[in-house]
Amino acid sequence: MNQEVRHQLLSPHLDQNTLIERYRLLIESVQDYAIFLLDPDGKVASWNPGAKRLKGYNEDEIIGQHFSAFYPKEDVLAHKPEDNLAAAKKFGRIEDEGWRVRKDGTTFWADVVITALYDESGTLQGFAKVTRDLTERKRMEDELQNANTELKRQRQELALLNQAKDEFISLASHQLRTPATGVKQYIGMLLEGFIGDIPKDQKNVLEKAYHSNERQIDLINDLLRVAQLDAGKLVLNKTPANITELVADTVAEQKDSFDHRQQAVEVKSPSRPIIANIDEQRLRMVLDNLVDNASKYTPPSGKIKISVSKTKGCLRICVEDNGVGIQSKDIPKLFNKFSRINNELSEEVGGSGLGLYWADKVVQMHGGNIDVKPLKQGTRFTILIPIEEDGVNG
Repeated sequence: MNQEVRHQLLSPHLDQNTLIERYRLLIESVQDYAIFLLDPDGKVASWNPGAKRLKGYNEDEIIGQHFSAFYPKEDVLAHKPEDNLAAAKKFGRIEDEGWRVRKDGTTFWADVVITALYDESGTLQGFAKVTRDLTERKRMEDELQNANTELKRQRQELALLNQAKDEFISLASHQLRTPATGVKQYIGMLLEGFIGDIPKDQKNVLEKAYHSNERQIDLINDLLRVAQLDAGKLVLNKTPANITELVADTVAEQKDSFDHRQQAVEVKSPSRPIIANIDEQRLRMVLDNLVDNASKYTPPSGKIKISVSKTKGCLRICVEDNGVGIQSKDIPKLFNKFSRINNELSEEVGGSGLGLYWADKVVQMHGGNIDVKPLKQGTRFTILIPIEEDGVNG
């Protein structure tokens, strides 16, 4: 209602008849709402153009008829119209949403407000009823609800499939590891000469078989670790550990690989030990993975730098190489399950694409993250784990 009409309606200079007439004009000008009066028994006493447009009845067809004509049959049988009037009398007004029926039998979703009208003596004179069509909103809400229900069903189905997949991987990995370990032992016995001397050409073939079997066992172990992680069965066993020694031990264990590839390794660590409350076994495996990757993706005669420090309550372990490197656009893919980045050494190196996924999850379980930075030549991986200022984290 604009200010001019409002002023005219509320002007103290208008007599009662003029005011009533203007209110009538106001009601009749409304097209989007059905606005009409009911007598105390619920019979229609007035009808506006909005009511005709919404419900389909002409004024002479509906005046004097009970307003239950607008309700579906099941609501009439359940005495909903009478209950609505009783509630309006008791509380002054009610608002209700539900299906309503047009003259031609079609239905629409309605928002209905029924207000009891009393005179100055408190006698009920009837009811004012305002109805608007919310069918489109109801349709959109139903579609959204159906979409949410379907999405929930699909998520549940996906969770079951994922669980079945994890269980299959775990079971298959367990079943595969036993014979693979047996093959390793038997080939190892042959290579060590426990069964007798073997010709050089046969030994070369056996060595290739031994290394292929080793790669298979590594893949099986990766699958088992990831299956345990995804099943929520991985629990950290945190104890105070000397991080400086952990880094030094990791480098020492991979010395043969560095020597074989003729790679130089530089380790920087503070003179005082850094103590942190971690799962030492699993963090060592994370570090093993990063250092091994740095070596594998660095050509012969390359250089690998490893450093450990504590800065502002944060443990930092950096593994940097001057190898083939990684493009910035590929960084988001690094920690995805079964994801491998193509480069000039990827086919030669091989791998399952599970190591970095597992490493990232383990570091996250420590409350930290792994940062990746492409360098002008090579890549820097940084493990960041929060620790207390005294060196021991919770």
